[in-house]
Amino acid sequence: MRKTCLSIALISIARLLVAQPVFQNLYTAGASAKFRMIELENGEILTTMAWLEGLNTTGTSIMSSSGEVLRSNAYHLDTLLAVQSVRRVSANLFCLVGGYYKDACLEIPGGKHTYPTIWWMDTLGQVSNLKRYELNGGDCRAMLYDLSVCADGSVVAWGGNYGAYAMRLQPSGQLAWARRFITVGGVQFVKEFPNGDLLVGMNVQGAGAVVARMDAGGNFIWCKSYIRPKGMVHDALIESDDHVVVVGATDSIASTNVFIPLPPSYQPKLFMMRLDGDGEVQWCRGYESNPRWYPRRASRIERTLVGDYVLLANIGWPNHNIQLWPFLMKTTQVGDTLWTRSFGIQGFQYGTSDLLPHSDGAIMFNGIVHGNLSDGRNGASYIFKADSLGHLPCSERYQPIQVSELFPTDSSITLFSMNGATEQPAYMEQVGYTPILAEDACILINGIGSPAGARQQRPTIRPNPNTGQFTVQFSDPLVAESYYSVFDAMGKLLFQRPLPPGRETEQVDLARFGAGTYVIRFTDQQGSCYERVVVE
Repeated sequence: MRKTCLSIALISIARLLVAQPVFQNLYTAGASAKFRMIELENGEILTTMAWLEGLNTTGTSIMSSSGEVLRSNAYHLDTLLAVQSVRRVSANLFCLVGGYYKDACLEIPGGKHTYPTIWWMDTLGQVSNLKRYELNGGDCRAMLYDLSVCADGSVVAWGGNYGAYAMRLQPSGQLAWARRFITVGGVQFVKEFPNGDLLVGMNVQGAGAVVARMDAGGNFIWCKSYIRPKGMVHDALIESDDHVVVVGATDSIASTNVFIPLPPSYQPKLFMMRLDGDGEVQWCRGYESNPRWYPRRASRIERTLVGDYVLLANIGWPNHNIQLWPFLMKTTQVGDTLWTRSFGIQGFQYGTSDLLPHSDGAIMFNGIVHGNLSDGRNGASYIFKADSLGHLPCSERYQPIQVSELFPTDSSITLFSMNGATEQPAYMEQVGYTPILAEDACILINGIGSPAGARQQRPTIRPNPNTGQFTVQFSDPLVAESYYSVFDAMGKLLFQRPLPPGRETEQVDLARFGAGTYVIRFTDQQGSCYERVVVE
């Protein structure tokens, strides 16, 4: 019986992995800071992306699993800044956080307060229970950065890069507690243990990467720092009451001035660290990249359908403090790499935001790309959906990394806090919006051209033109496993096939797709190259 159940499970997973619609889309809309993506029961995606007509307009969108925007909700907000993040509370209810820009602040000449703000919304965009808070002993800048939803429906939200504070609201929306930590730094994540305790990650000046365990009331059980003095935590997964996996970087940004070259000594590693329930280090893997990582963009870790881990990070500019390319990595549960991928076109800079393993087995990630697009814009929001092996239709790059063992020690530290907050009214109204368009990044960025680093020896296609059946001849036998992808004239991926080592020719049949012009991308460890095929 157990063998039968296992077989059924493997068949189900295999079917999911076969039917993965992959895409690389740019969107005619702005996005929130965290740019969260949440999969609904029907496979559609809710995301904090809406048309931004001005600073006082924000909203959310729902898109199909193939990347098409189905509907959006935009709001004119009474001095409310853009949505920072959104999380799902129940099947038809979501919680959102941001900041409320209102009332003069004496600490900032001519400036105003930014209050922590939280509200709820259903899938139709109906908003309820919008509130803003003034933290006791707080300063003028206190925007909520992100949130998590606990098993009982309560919400924990925190300040992130905007401050070292956290607050918990009951399922009814009433404030349960608020803590402002008296330190220089920011909360990066709060996760709930199965027993109701909270795992908290903070970056604290001088203390490096800080991880703490709290009870449900926000009281510290233990608080420890690792990788001092410049380590950073980014994200975490809770495996059980007794074990967690934390990811971050071993060094913070050497200089925030993008015009000052980074020193040769600045060589940050990504790390994946497993802690027991008391904060003791079980193991720690370090990942080194060339070009260097850009740790100012927090890495994200998620569990895949089959239980492995997938991690999203940002490759940085070789010599300067600038983001460059997205990076995907799949690992085992002990941090050993299964594959690595990076993506990017020369002349464009990609920032990363959120990571979502989709129920069809594919891997989605998003962010902002900067550069001169073919339609005249100098940047756009992007959402990319890769297959289960991390492959995308275009702009894939070979990105090796070096893995090493790290041996961080923990040191208990004490953090003090000021407690409590006062609730204040807040307002918003729904407005019309400009429809959001999804555009193929392979065409808009590079017209399915060859990325930097493409191989020098190109395969030959004969005959070309043809009736749909043709032969690909490689200049030399393939020395490593590779693959090819076929796209139609609009950049839509039609299919992918592996190419084993030693292969000298490949027979391809496009007759079933009809007459037209097609693009074939060949990818190996040296890079990618593209050939056009005409089917008559």
